[in-house]
Amino acid sequence: MVIQNAVRILGVILLVLGFMFWSGHNFDLIPVHMRLGEILVTLLWIIAPMGLRAGVKPGMVLGAMFYGLIVVAYAMRMGGLLPGSAHAVVRIVHFLFGLGAIGLVEMIGAKIKRGIAK
Repeated sequence: MVIQNAVRILGVILLVLGFMFWSGHNFDLIPVHMRLGEILVTLLWIIAPMGLRAGVKPGMVLGAMFYGLIVVAYAMRMGGLLPGSAHAVVRIVHFLFGLGAIGLVEMIGAKIKRGIAK
């Protein structure tokens, strides 16, 4: 699926950018990272209703939609959470949220492809 492949490519780019930030480099690319993350979540929001049409359980679809909202809200607020050395926890949670969004796209996309979404 095109959406899955786009999310895979975006995921790799976002991971590389994120690890560059963690290592203290290229902070000027943070806006790019944010926009790409927003695109990834938008693709999650697009594939979720597609899954519903293909028979994915409504709970998973609604969960994916809500999860995307949580990811965006958390990412927009993370800069002000736990300043100092404790901010590492915020970064780890952000990383895990991002992996979760990628995983949801993969799960829904796989169910659509297999045609056994029920």
